[in-house]
Amino acid sequence: MSAEGPRVGSMSLDSSKSSLPLAALNVRVRRRLSLFLNARTPVAADWTMLAEEMGFEYLEIRQLETRPDPTGSLLDAWQGRSGATVGKLLEMLAMLDREDILRELWPSIDDDCKKYILWQQMQESEKPLQVARVESSVPQTKELEGITTLDDPLGVAGWWWLFLTITYRAVNVTSRPSLLSASLQVSNRSG
Repeated sequence: MSAEGPRVGSMSLDSSKSSLPLAALNVRVRRRLSLFLNARTPVAADWTMLAEEMGFEYLEIRQLETRPDPTGSLLDAWQGRSGATVGKLLEMLAMLDREDILRELWPSIDDDCKKYILWQQMQESEKPLQVARVESSVPQTKELEGITTLDDPLGVAGWWWLFLTITYRAVNVTSRPSLLSASLQVSNRSG
């Protein structure tokens, strides 16, 4: 693959997009691929030829034939294999002389790649925030007369869970006929 990525006519996918995992392609693009490739025609390569290019064995292809959407199932299965990138898929479609698919889906594929890159960048920019949140929620230890204690032994989530548990029990207790016995149980536990 060149530094520019796959090229179809005047269209080319830059290398940053061509190396994206197949997961970058959304359901709409995959369904449209299925419309092109599920139809068996003697004049154009179909999903079975793409499956062979992807390295699937005969028995795997036969298994995929039983699925309602063999192209969709093929893409899902290939996505889990190494080397399953958007660029590689485009190269294989070009090699199979399916420029019709590439021309038709090019704008959608390019859009999906841009959205995926943006999503990745957002995920990367949130990582330091997530680490900071985790670090700030970790209780700090203190040394008091040789005994180590925690500033916040339950953390925010623990305190919230405790609050919900107490509230739930309080609602259940107030719905019981005998509030006196419930209040005695609570006071005995605290004492």
